[in-house]
Amino acid sequence: MNEIDLYQSIREMRAISKAGGTFTIKFRKWNRATMKGGDLVIIEHARIRHGVSDEVIDHASEKLFITDTDTGRALNCWVCLVMEFNGMRTIIG
Repeated sequence: MNEIDLYQSIREMRAISKAGGTFTIKFRKWNRATMKGGDLVIIEHARIRHGVSDEVIDHASEKLFITDTDTGRALNCWVCLVMEFNGMRTIIG
């Protein structure tokens, strides 16, 4: 499996979204009860949406705000819990 730097993947997600396209993303939900990464979420057709400031949502700058374009569902995930982008494993390089 190919790898991509996590922050490069986010730049690409933003560029794809700005151009009106979608991307595939896999990330782990954050389990507050266990304080660990939880269930794996796979979104086949995602798009970045505008985020908010840290004053509005705690740690917003550390999260991705995305939309599942198949369902219209708005989601957010912690950047550090993104596992894959368009079939490439994300790494912190």
